[in-house]
Amino acid sequence: MKEIFDNYVETSFDGLNQEKVKIRQFEINYKAYFPEDKSTQVLDIGIGRGEMLACMRDWGFDYLGVDISPSTVRLCQTLNLKCEVTEDTAEWLSRNQGQFSLITCLDVLEHVPRERTIEFLKAIRAGLREDGYALIQVPNLQSPFGYLHHFNDFTHVNGFVEHSLAQVLLAAGFKEFKFHGFEEIYKNGFKQEIHKMVRYTYRRLVRFLRAVNVNPNPEILDPVLYVIAR
Repeated sequence: MKEIFDNYVETSFDGLNQEKVKIRQFEINYKAYFPEDKSTQVLDIGIGRGEMLACMRDWGFDYLGVDISPSTVRLCQTLNLKCEVTEDTAEWLSRNQGQFSLITCLDVLEHVPRERTIEFLKAIRAGLREDGYALIQVPNLQSPFGYLHHFNDFTHVNGFVEHSLAQVLLAAGFKEFKFHGFEEIYKNGFKQEIHKMVRYTYRRLVRFLRAVNVNPNPEILDPVLYVIAR
């Protein structure tokens, strides 16, 4: 995978510009979870094009980002965002234990090899302060079309639903966590309300069909899933 990760911006994103939509989505989904004390340190793992870093900066936090991809770090540094390259994120966290009040890890865990997943989560837990917490986002394979998100990137090697994500969080030592669906509709208006109504009806049908077939029938059907883990 090294050939892809070394040039991840060029091989995996549609251009060099940040997604303004994503920044707005982060604001409505995640801003409320950030610490009240803005002087505490927050960390973003797997920075991509820096949308979360831009949010951390604009929301007034003492922030830093790390990534194994030199190309993502170069891009974010051109945007005057604080970030650095690390060859091994778990090892980097072991040198910065107990430092962060919040660690965000968005669309990263699915890239981590299965045999290193629990080690990686243990490292995130070690990087948190005693009262700190992690915000972890993954493609939601219990969504009706979750496979579209999962197989959209060749470097995805893991897939998660609520139960499997809970398994690895518990194994890594997290004691308290809560799952949420990532809300992608970020505007208010008539079209958006119609969209939500149609989506609600469709998901009711999905749950009915799963119940008829005696399949697992989780509540969260959004294409993206996130968890707050303490």
